[in-house]
Amino acid sequence: MNLTPAMQQFYELKEQNPDSILFFRMWDFYEMFDEDAHIAHKVLGINITSRNKNADKPQPLAWIPYHAKDKYLPQLVNAWYKVAIAEQVSDPNLKWIVKREIVRVVTPSTLSLEWETYKSNDISNFIVAIIESDWNYGISLLDPSTWVWKTWEIVNFDLLAWELYKISPKEVILEKKLFGDQKIKEVLQKKYSLNIYYFDAQKNPKEKLIKHFWVKNLEGFSLEKLTLAQKASSLILEYLESTQKTDLSYLDSIGVISFTNYMNLDETTIRSLDLLYNMWSKSATLWTVFWVLDETKTSMWKRYLREQIIRPLQNLEEIEKRHSIIEEFLKNSILLDKVTLKLREVSDLDNILSRLALWRANPRDLLNLKRSLQTILEVYELIKSQGSEKLVRLLEVKPSLSLSQRERSSFKK
Repeated sequence: MNLTPAMQQFYELKEQNPDSILFFRMWDFYEMFDEDAHIAHKVLGINITSRNKNADKPQPLAWIPYHAKDKYLPQLVNAWYKVAIAEQVSDPNLKWIVKREIVRVVTPSTLSLEWETYKSNDISNFIVAIIESDWNYGISLLDPSTWVWKTWEIVNFDLLAWELYKISPKEVILEKKLFGDQKIKEVLQKKYSLNIYYFDAQKNPKEKLIKHFWVKNLEGFSLEKLTLAQKASSLILEYLESTQKTDLSYLDSIGVISFTNYMNLDETTIRSLDLLYNMWSKSATLWTVFWVLDETKTSMWKRYLREQIIRPLQNLEEIEKRHSIIEEFLKNSILLDKVTLKLREVSDLDNILSRLALWRANPRDLLNLKRSLQTILEVYELIKSQGSEKLVRLLEVKPSLSLSQRERSSFKK
């Protein structure tokens, strides 16, 4: 087959990401060819034409305008397809062929890193990596849009299944040696209908993490001796690097989950108590414990509430501390109403800061960040002037004047 230089580029880039639909930038359009074109026709409802109509076997072609990406990209990703975006990276006015590169691969968990309108308002976008050795499992979960990165180790398969039910991840990354593990595939595919990707594991995961965090060892993260957790965390970091193709130093911390202070609820308990899903209404939004309790006004606290419901505290002192703060607000209904009204104006700061760190923020993000920060200051002043002594003491935590690694990564360019 005689290929034009542009089509040679297309097939070279497609070979790099065979499991993704390739948005191939051609001037003011994104073009999709072959099977990608048929998928775009099926999912997006756009017409299929051909690039070489007079050939014996015309090549299927579908395209969308460049400015319509905001409309079509979420439809493909929400249909559980990965999309590799190939942009023109050289001056199109030069005589030679325009150079194109894949600038990132958009996946279900990273869609919210594109624009504010893509965010999945209340649900975490967790990617989970799973490593297995002698029926012990290392798990690492990461939400790239909210900075949350946790890891831990599990000693049997049933506990792994329970944790996956609680997390409800958007994507699961497995090391390639688990490709033939029917037990894991059955749980992930049939029970939870998750997107599963296989990825090569890093040969020296500990060194990978040490280099990423700029530390001498992993003691500060309580991760030094957890080899399976290290491997899972390294796997998820490599996967994100390969899809986002940018600096990820904004992910500057990882925590090891300890179950000491939390009640360990299994899947049967969560289902029977209708914590997150109501069996009678067959709904994840109506008539659940989460639905009854959810009076939150921001996406950040909605995510936090969900986490607290599936991992309830067992520490009596911490529970009483929370209750005393709630009690102070309930005693002052006027202040509570004012704060509630103000919180409606706060955007999802986690998502905005992530896009800032990746240099993908747009003017609307900056305006929403400004408005949110102003609103937070107004809430601060409201509590300071009208709150009880106990509430005012909550405001006395002095912020550090030094920039964190996360903040430095946002401004280093």
